[in-house]
Amino acid sequence: MSVFMTVFSARPMVFLIGGLSLALSSCTSRNLHSDLWATPDVLQRKWTLQTKFKWDAGEKGAEYSSIGLYDNTLIFGNSTDGVTSIYPSITQRRWNFKVKGGVFSQIVIEKDAVYFAGSDGFFYSLNAETGKANWKYPVRNPIVSRPTVSGGKVYFTSTDDTVYALDAATGNWLWHYKRRSSPTAVILGASAPLVDGSEVLVGLSDGYIVALALDDGHLLWERKIHQGKKFTDVDAQPVVDEGVIYISSYDGSLYALARKTGDTLWRFDSGSSKKVLIDGTRLFLASTDGLIYALQKSNGKEIWRFELDGGVPTELAMDDDRIYFGSSQRYFYAAEKSTGRGLYRYDMGEGSGFYSPIVFDNARHSLYALSAGGNLLSFRVGHPPKSFRRGKAQPYDPPALPSKSHLIF
Repeated sequence: MSVFMTVFSARPMVFLIGGLSLALSSCTSRNLHSDLWATPDVLQRKWTLQTKFKWDAGEKGAEYSSIGLYDNTLIFGNSTDGVTSIYPSITQRRWNFKVKGGVFSQIVIEKDAVYFAGSDGFFYSLNAETGKANWKYPVRNPIVSRPTVSGGKVYFTSTDDTVYALDAATGNWLWHYKRRSSPTAVILGASAPLVDGSEVLVGLSDGYIVALALDDGHLLWERKIHQGKKFTDVDAQPVVDEGVIYISSYDGSLYALARKTGDTLWRFDSGSSKKVLIDGTRLFLASTDGLIYALQKSNGKEIWRFELDGGVPTELAMDDDRIYFGSSQRYFYAAEKSTGRGLYRYDMGEGSGFYSPIVFDNARHSLYALSAGGNLLSFRVGHPPKSFRRGKAQPYDPPALPSKSHLIF
């Protein structure tokens, strides 16, 4: 199995895209869940849009950006067109912001602004209504973490282990923290900063989680959590719940750390680049070993596991009864949250899969997923649950039909 590599000349660092060779020994799906099918009682596919039209020779596609909900639109990034806003009710384009080299980093929408990093080396803020640039800041690094917006500031981490804080309204530099040394080979991606009280918590590629001062970014404390086999990366966003930090390294372990002291409370020997989801007394982990785990939050004891047919899972999403995730190889799944029993499997076909996070539209009980090949899929959730854990949208009337020049296809 090959591992795709991209080398950026700005720094002698190799980024391993996806890291799929760590998950499975074979690139082909094993059809472990042949009994599952795309039953409409769980999800009903409404439409599919192809958002990528330019392909390089031999390219199979790998979309890593994300989808955001803004009023009556979806806003998403892709590797060729930059950032696009569409009306999902009529599957037509509202606006498009071109970025040279496209967008691989995830986007965040806060109030009326869209924040993301472009492959042209700039970090952007766009007006979510018009798609016009509010400002841009030179990062000189094509990949950064999912941004975090808090208290009028935007925080993000670049893959060369620099944590930035900018004024969210103007893009003015406030501070940055640069790690002293980093590995020369890292997994594509970076940890999204978490603002907790007066500290910014973030993972770094040398295997550490650090706490930075919110006002000026100076280092308050650090803790090494890497127990990995090959890669030291801590790309998962920390999660803080009831005085405990939950965070994992890429191919190492999931840690529960005391928030005040950083002491290890427990460790679960499976790594991830995705943040955990917490639901009451349980937490859910999308592991780089191709498994979804449900664990006891208090001690890390395993409750159940779900094994993918192949590949590594996307970031998880859940509602009251189900958990949803895609695989980097071929399939999209839904499973029962209480038992891990598979409920649904949607087949994208050999050679395709998912890297981008799954997003819910709470008002319409809809789910959106962006495939590696640039297909944007819309599903309606069967038997709409009471609430969703990811994303939000407000009820709206269908907008006026855009002009034909705005058609996606």
